[in-house]
Amino acid sequence: MAKIKVMDLSPGMTLTADVRDPNGRFLLGDGCELTDKHIKALNAWGVISVEVADSDIPEDQQHSNISAEAMAAIEKDIKARFIHNNLEVPFIEELIRETVKFFAEKLEY
Repeated sequence: MAKIKVMDLSPGMTLTADVRDPNGRFLLGDGCELTDKHIKALNAWGVISVEVADSDIPEDQQHSNISAEAMAAIEKDIKARFIHNNLEVPFIEELIRETVKFFAEKLEY
């Protein structure tokens, strides 16, 4: 499974995890095959990214030049910055994931 931004979704992709809005409300379930209507609803509810099957990820987004050790170091650093937050709040979890991804993408260039 891989995390992909909602704006990069296309119909036919399959979710590999439940999707919740920023407030934690359940929206779509694991295994759901996305349609245009689903994608529009995810945007309307403020969802930033979802987990989809690896086979659904476009070729240009599948490969990462970042080692697992480097990703772990980035994640550890980012989590240290959020030490005073509840890391189990869905919004904070998503913010951390996106921040880690942002810094990892910066290292690739």
